[in-house]
This record gives sequence, structure tokens and C-alpha cells, in this order.
Amino acid sequence: MKDFRNTARRRWIWHPLGHGDRSLIDEEIFRKLGDKYRKSSAQIILRWHTQMEFITIPGSKNPDHIRDNGDIFDFTLTPEEMEEISKLDGTKRYYHADNAQEEKYAQMHLPFEK
Repeated sequence: MKDFRNTARRRWIWHPLGHGDRSLIDEEIFRKLGDKYRKSSAQIILRWHTQMEFITIPGSKNPDHIRDNGDIFDFTLTPEEMEEISKLDGTKRYYHADNAQEEKYAQMHLPFEK
């Protein structure tokens, strides 16, 4: 993965939790680190993105998940842990929208639109 940390560029990460795909959340490295830091796999994933200095935009409608998504600043992953997570297959897609879902997103109107 290209390291943008020493440039003015930043990656924007939409749905960094794989849009709820269990195969991402259940990766062994996230469970192991979650146990170590007493955090959920989702919090480990978000912390990794944050330490990579990615602009991370997790989505949730669940107030508990929204609170948990922000509770990632009381621990730091070690350089070795960051490297181990970085070794995961970055080309694997965890979210596969079908045509109906894509059309729904394309037709979505946000509250600030007229």
C-alpha cells in the first residue's frame, strides 16, 4: 500500500468496516488485537486507519456503534501490529453491491439537496 503520510494527499476511506462484512470483522488479527486492547475488531480497524492518517468515514445508524467508533483514541497500535494488519489482502473487496443497491445509492437525495 502506498504510504501517503509524508505528502499533502490523504486517502478517504468510506465504509472502512467493509459495510458490515463479517469476514473482515472476523479476521484473526483484529480479534487478537481486540483482546489485547479490550476493544472490538471494528475499533482496531478504525484505529489502524486513523494511525495510517486516512480520513475515515464509518457509517452507522446505531448510537452505540457511533459512540464505539469514536472510542479509539485511548490506545496506539505498535509499528509491528500496524505492519501485520497492512499485510492483509488489500485487493479483497468486502462489500459487493448488486445493481439494485447501486441504483438506490445513485437515486439517493441528501437532506441539503433541493
